[in-house]
Amino acid sequence: MPDVIETDYTTNPPTVTQRDFTPDELAQLEADRLADEQAAQAAADKAAADKAARDAAIAHANSLGFTDAMIAVMYPNLTMEA
Repeated sequence: MPDVIETDYTTNPPTVTQRDFTPDELAQLEADRLADEQAAQAAADKAAADKAARDAAIAHANSLGFTDAMIAVMYPNLTMEA
């Protein structure tokens, strides 16, 4: 099965060409796949760092005597569920 199907509608009837990916297209696909993996890993790393910072902030506020309810009122974006 071909990788690419090109249709030229400027001809009558339209010309359909079926071909495999070129080496440049294959290289770009691989580069895009790697970039997607790196972006997903960066997002996961950021989410983990954000969770660690949020948990540390809540723990610090608790150590100062603030209850979870008080923290939720003062800092609505700083909750355990976020």
